[in-house]
Amino acid sequence: MSGASLRAVYSNNGARGKSYAMRFGANYASSDYEEILNDKDVDAIIISSRHKEHAAQAIAALNAGKHVFIEKPMAITIKECQAIYRAVQTSGKQLMVGFNRRFAPYYVEIKKHLKNRTSPMVVSTRMNSPGIEKGWAAEAGQGGVVVGEGCHFVDLMYWLTESEPVSVSAYGFGEHNVAATLKFADGSIGNFIYTVVGSESSGGELVEVFAPGFAATTEDFKRLVVKKKSAQPRSRLFAAKGYDAQLESFVKSLKQGSETEVTAIDGTRATLGCLLMLESVRTGEPCEFNLDEILG
Repeated sequence: MSGASLRAVYSNNGARGKSYAMRFGANYASSDYEEILNDKDVDAIIISSRHKEHAAQAIAALNAGKHVFIEKPMAITIKECQAIYRAVQTSGKQLMVGFNRRFAPYYVEIKKHLKNRTSPMVVSTRMNSPGIEKGWAAEAGQGGVVVGEGCHFVDLMYWLTESEPVSVSAYGFGEHNVAATLKFADGSIGNFIYTVVGSESSGGELVEVFAPGFAATTEDFKRLVVKKKSAQPRSRLFAAKGYDAQLESFVKSLKQGSETEVTAIDGTRATLGCLLMLESVRTGEPCEFNLDEILG
């Protein structure tokens, strides 16, 4: 990437960290996070650790005067979100959350079609992830898969509608299966299904968008069908997930001294949405969504 280079790799597994550093041309590897935070030649930290470590590592980096790119979920509790938001404000540094769908080509194309929308829309999202419940991301101490994966779709629905969610209703069973509906301030409706009980052949990510005179369906970053007066199918052999574009956006923001495209507010909204889904599942009641109250 033009204008950026990899200075150091941190891992609590020394051999693994050294292997990555050599593979990607870093100057050095370290198993001491403080060493990297104290390195004056490090301008920004990319946090791609396990979910429960995100908040503490991000806050430490911000307090050390580093900009932060943090993989989703930004945090797994409301208190962690609040602490990160305060650290961004007090440090004066930038933080960007890795919601790559905002940068994936097919989602970007859908959003362009919604530019002149003047009435409510419907967004339906589904993620089928059989097998993920056996991995570390499903552990309660890591926030669970609804928080860890669902945050992508809360953010996607907000980004597409450009409207704040105001309430959440959800039903579920087990720890990893949930069906939720979000109501947005502009009257739009968003549906989210996360399940681990499907088959590996039944598809993973499916998003459908309906607005006046427009509909679009995209699946697994590989297929897009736009329908206006006629259908316009598009497909690609390999999934384009927007990873390059989101990091280019992050570096560009740092160079220009501008706010990142995905902020700590966005990260908080996404985590809050998932936690409210789980609360609604537990209580059987809808939950009010008040982001301003959370961030004060």
